[in-house]
Amino acid sequence: MRYLFNNISESFSHKTTKELQKSIRLFGLLSNPLLSSLGIKVMRRFGHRDFVITRKLIRWLFSPFFAGTSLEQAEEKVSYLSDFRVYSYLNYAVEEVDKELEFDKNCQIVVDLLTHASKHQNIPFSVCKPTSLGHKDLFCKVSSKQALNDSECQSWQRAINRFHTCCLAAQKHNVGLLIDAEEYNMQSAVDGVVVDLMREFNNKKAVVYNTIQLYLTDGFSRLQEMHRVAIDNKFRLGVKLVRGAYMEKERERAKKQQIPSPICKTKEETDIQFDEAVRYCLQCINTVSVVMGSHNEQSALLAVELLEKHSVSPSDHRFWFSQLLGMCDHISFALAKRGYNVVKFVPFGPINKLVPYLARRAEENSSITAQTTRELIRLKKELERRKKEARTS
Repeated sequence: MRYLFNNISESFSHKTTKELQKSIRLFGLLSNPLLSSLGIKVMRRFGHRDFVITRKLIRWLFSPFFAGTSLEQAEEKVSYLSDFRVYSYLNYAVEEVDKELEFDKNCQIVVDLLTHASKHQNIPFSVCKPTSLGHKDLFCKVSSKQALNDSECQSWQRAINRFHTCCLAAQKHNVGLLIDAEEYNMQSAVDGVVVDLMREFNNKKAVVYNTIQLYLTDGFSRLQEMHRVAIDNKFRLGVKLVRGAYMEKERERAKKQQIPSPICKTKEETDIQFDEAVRYCLQCINTVSVVMGSHNEQSALLAVELLEKHSVSPSDHRFWFSQLLGMCDHISFALAKRGYNVVKFVPFGPINKLVPYLARRAEENSSITAQTTRELIRLKKELERRKKEARTS
């Protein structure tokens, strides 16, 4: 079993040599702390500006991480992945908005993507980011139990209505809706909203999924509490398990505010908690539906072993493996080839609007240097294998 992800040629059979070279270029940058830090700062500073040179640079470097600027381009990627039995869920990756009209527009985009997904058997989920539907300040205030004034109450209700509209569309079209996690000072409000939505929409099956970040010290206890509420209220818990994507920002905020960091002290502590959450969910698979978002080989192997232990079929739609587009393809494609449910997160959108998402991916990869370096080594090995094969043919 431990050799499941060692077949390099199988893992990258879906990539052309040109695509391999693009990925090597990207992960080479991300594995260099100095260059990646500088690149992220430049992208955050200038990426949102509609400069031709900036758009070309971001597209040239980060193309492995996103599917294009239009739905048509994203559909091409979905179709291509499906040839290898890898499913997709699309995300119009626009973040950091703060106007009511923009929130309404984002809500409609989610509904449109849910409708689109219902017409494609290879798109079992859609996704929405809470702060694309409502003001960040409101999520912070509700999380800290601050009183809202009349105007804020109306704005908060509009945000909840947008969530509800998206969930109605998900239920209508029989497509799962994954609600993204937010930063820690907003997450309590997100959890409250999503649990209420699950109570309404998850009576027969998981339609709505909440994202649990297991790098948070209280991540596992939150999962257990949500499960208890689900059992008491007789609805099915839907969860997406992830390690987390805001580590540096969370630690900086805690240091600035002189409060304990909400993040586990070490990666090992996070890994232990994540794997414990996987064990817990599979022990409770009759009442929990899971999307396991992980780029960790050991966690993936653990899940495979637990699925067998609990007599859960690889194709059972109560459990999905998930990775981001352009990352850990050796896990995604090896699992898919063996019949497991695998779904890739496939973002698309205007280049200047993709910057927050791409910067976060870059920071995430830069902070886990060992894993990024291993990814680079695998890519280089496959490129070298192809060169040797070409020379001997």
